[in-house]
Amino acid sequence: MSLAGRTVVVVGAGYEGKRRSLQRLHDLGVTLVVVDEPGHWSSQLVDDGIAARWVEAPITGDPDSDATAALVALAAAGVKPDAVLTFWEDSICTAVRVADGFALPCNPPAAVDSARSKVRMRERSTAFGLPTPRARRVRSLDELYAATEFVGFPAVVKPEFGASAMGCVRVDTIEQLPAIYSLVRGVVTPAADGIFRMGNDLIVEEYLDGVEFDVDLVMHEGDCVFSSVSQNWPTNEPSFQETGLHCPPDHDKRAVRRLVDLAVVHAQRFGLHMGVLHIEGKCTSRGPRIVEINCRLGGGRIHEFVERVWGVDLVEAQVRASLGLAPALAPSRKPRCGIANVMVHAHRSGHLASEAVPIARPDQALWWQVDNAAEPGEPVHGPESVFATVLADVNIAAADVDTARALAARVLAHPPVIAHAGS
Repeated sequence: MSLAGRTVVVVGAGYEGKRRSLQRLHDLGVTLVVVDEPGHWSSQLVDDGIAARWVEAPITGDPDSDATAALVALAAAGVKPDAVLTFWEDSICTAVRVADGFALPCNPPAAVDSARSKVRMRERSTAFGLPTPRARRVRSLDELYAATEFVGFPAVVKPEFGASAMGCVRVDTIEQLPAIYSLVRGVVTPAADGIFRMGNDLIVEEYLDGVEFDVDLVMHEGDCVFSSVSQNWPTNEPSFQETGLHCPPDHDKRAVRRLVDLAVVHAQRFGLHMGVLHIEGKCTSRGPRIVEINCRLGGGRIHEFVERVWGVDLVEAQVRASLGLAPALAPSRKPRCGIANVMVHAHRSGHLASEAVPIARPDQALWWQVDNAAEPGEPVHGPESVFATVLADVNIAAADVDTARALAARVLAHPPVIAHAGS
């Protein structure tokens, strides 16, 4: 069934990199309507010819209030959607309430809420009898001390609501707790990032060893009809900032399969029966473990990686699910290429004195995309600040994953020039 002409409402456009997903919706022929807060960059999508309408609605961070405001704004604008969705983490809980308000296909709001909160996700997975790291909610330093007695060391302190590893830190001893608590509290504020308008409680949980993966699922009527796995590279602990990934993975196939199976079981037990999910997990020394469940398409260029490697369009899969249509998937039996993604971080503090990625596209690259996050002259923070500045995101496709990883190593072998502060 054609998607052309269907009115699709996107609640919360997110950061400007999400324009790629919104452009894809436009290319699929839907009539795109974007709902966002006053002054948001996405208002320009109408002039750019990507969105048919842009509707203003206030955002407070409370999903019930924000959904009510969106429903009122859409009614005032005369918009009657055929589907409601979002690609933006901050808006997931609001978007499902808007879809539910129009009686349109969506995952149950209560299920999405329980996945969105890292505290509730741990509580529910424990209640379901699924393998779950020990975890406790934390609202004060005293509660952090008490929680680590239960969780043990090493442990991970992170926000209950967050994304992109913001404020996620490993802690190894009781003596580190005051400094770690202060560090994370300084990150978890609405002033630092709007995602924390939902709340600023923390969670401390058991540290998981092993290799981390991103598991992208397409669910239809409670069954997984497609999965793709990307293998994450080790982070520069104590921070858990992403350093890169490759797809397809080259880890032990049986271990990866067990992790995918566990991700699917989590989705099913949580009641996430439809659409695209992005679930992060680890193959640990004690078996597979889930890190977090995201009821949305993966961030960055994940949907482009999956399409290049497997020939599956996750944006189309999500819009079809949101329209109540069966998925139209024809994945390749074998990887069509290998993908490597390199996150270039500042290797010391100072000022960026060169291009963030000073090397040119290698001849062996089938696809080479550099997304700069910092420009020459900008001040940057190195790993001594725990959360280093991201300078660029480099995406590479090659004939196979080994070649893609070798090209990624070239990027890392040519770091940008960072001048000392004040020089």
